[in-house]
Amino acid sequence: MTLTVILPAAGKGTRLNLPYPKEILRLDKHQALIDYSFDWFKDYDRNSVDFVVVINELKTDIVGYLSKYKHKYNIAFVYQNPLEREYTGAIKSAYQWFGEDNVVLLPDTILKLRGTEDLYTQVKDKLENNEFVFFYKKEKDPAMLSTKGALQMENNIVKFYEDKPQTDFTKFNAYWCSFAFKANSFMPAIEYMEKSTLKKKVDSSKMIYTPFYNTEGIEVEDYIDLGTWGEIRRLLSEYQEE
Repeated sequence: MTLTVILPAAGKGTRLNLPYPKEILRLDKHQALIDYSFDWFKDYDRNSVDFVVVINELKTDIVGYLSKYKHKYNIAFVYQNPLEREYTGAIKSAYQWFGEDNVVLLPDTILKLRGTEDLYTQVKDKLENNEFVFFYKKEKDPAMLSTKGALQMENNIVKFYEDKPQTDFTKFNAYWCSFAFKANSFMPAIEYMEKSTLKKKVDSSKMIYTPFYNTEGIEVEDYIDLGTWGEIRRLLSEYQEE
């Protein structure tokens, strides 16, 4: 069964102030940020993986850049619905292109997984027994949790979620970096997540009815958000050291 990879790339990217989409910022001669999302599937082709890239009208350069993958993958480009907001709205805009199994990767970030299994295999394995799966990184620093989708994980099981919490940090010990889901679990999950993201009134007691409550997570080795120049410089320095 095919895995659908959703890449939300419709953000304005104002933190970097680049004259082109940040997703195609080159880190070396051959590699741009968005290539890391495709690298996870280098051993697969269009028979196993489909891509859906969500853009806005100012990011059409991404279409040209990703043409290098046209012989290997099916890639659909979707404009974000202007009535939808934030990353949740970008993902919702791709709803018509979802497959049965789906994974969201943020194309201006880099994941480093634990173990030897690749991302495709880990997603497929976890979706056998879970409707929704968070990739997460352990974290207790309030400064970091206040900027992320914070999670409370107990023995690798999701117990609580809040986007960018500003209080009660002791209830959180991780944040999500990516997530995978069965198509039928998407709307009830994203509706709860979106309310938290948009700071609407959220009845946290209702979280137990969401598709991600009591589901297994996938802990990552590291997660790098390349939305700021500080993180990009840190990554480039690591390249130079190698």
